[in-house]
Amino acid sequence: MNAAKAINAFVEAITYYISEGATVHISNFGTFEVRKRAARISHDVHSREKILVGEQNIPVFRAGKALKLATKQEISDEDKLVEQLNNIILGVQHQDKIDNY
Repeated sequence: MNAAKAINAFVEAITYYISEGATVHISNFGTFEVRKRAARISHDVHSREKILVGEQNIPVFRAGKALKLATKQEISDEDKLVEQLNNIILGVQHQDKIDNY
């Protein structure tokens, strides 16, 4: 399987599960979920009129601890960063919830 197919399958699986109302947690990577944004009053940028924007479902990603730590590494720690990212990727590959949706 090439990288593009793997990424597409990953995105499709997450999209499917969160559109069904599930929360997708990937260890050492993060959590994908849908949150409701309340209705609010906004402004039309062209006419400057007030408009009501209805309640919306918004996809949200919260980075996990390992991903946050990996992105804070110094450039001099490049080998360590690559190892941490590889561990994250390997963890994703073994998630049977995503493999067979």
